[in-house]
Amino acid sequence: MLDSDVQNPDSRLYVEFYSKPIQNQFLTAKEGRPIFEDCDMVKIYVPGDNTTVINTYADDSHKARFPLHWQHYQNVRVGGQDTGTPLIAWPLLTPSQAEELRALKFFTVESVATASDQQLQRIGMIAGMAPHAFRERAARFLKAAADDSYANEQAEAVKRLEEERVAMKREMEEMRALMAQLAANQKGKPGRKPNAAPEDADSEEHSDAA
Repeated sequence: MLDSDVQNPDSRLYVEFYSKPIQNQFLTAKEGRPIFEDCDMVKIYVPGDNTTVINTYADDSHKARFPLHWQHYQNVRVGGQDTGTPLIAWPLLTPSQAEELRALKFFTVESVATASDQQLQRIGMIAGMAPHAFRERAARFLKAAADDSYANEQAEAVKRLEEERVAMKREMEEMRALMAQLAANQKGKPGRKPNAAPEDADSEEHSDAA
């Protein structure tokens, strides 16, 4: 063992950088279809110890701490980072067909929909259709998903407006009922006792004089 390995305990760790598709919830809700992003991950553990494993997002501190491992990952990873709808989420394809396309470096439905004629030549017949028809089908799938997302968004907006209208109407009815109750309570209260009439006062004076 080298002295540098003894001085650096990180040299005893098994470190693996890898890519993992993570669903982007914001874009998924916006587009109306599952949108994933390939995120850089890192797995760290001590060989022979299965109880202590770190498996998390790779940040700058990991890249600086394990520069050789990070460089190796950069050199060997294929396809780069892709954002879009995974092929496996396209109902048209079977899992095996999706894997065939991934082997050709098509990782998302978007990559098929935007493929050039030259790139299409590598696909050949798939899903029972010619490459150009296949590309058109991918574009139609994405457009339909976007249209459905817009329609759902509009429906949600109408629903929210209706809920707000109903809530406002209920508040107005409650306010009217409260005002009517207050008016009824005010009407039922006894008034102030009136002052003695002048003739009553005169009669009292006469009785005193007698």
